[in-house]
Amino acid sequence: MNTNFLEKLEFYKIVEMVSNFCITKQGKELASNLVPSNEKAKVEQLLQETR
Repeated sequence: MNTNFLEKLEFYKIVEMVSNFCITKQGKELASNLVPSNEKAKVEQLLQETR
C-alpha cells in the first residue's frame, strides 16, 4: 500500500485516535496495527461484521 496516500489522508492520526479510546493494552496494540485493505472480498466481509 502506498504510504504517501495514507499520510495525505492522515490515516496514522486516525489510528492513533482510535487506539486512545482503547482501555486495555491488547486493544491499543490491535488498534495501532490497523491497516486498510484493497481486497474487495475482505472489505465486504469486514463490513458485514459491523452490521
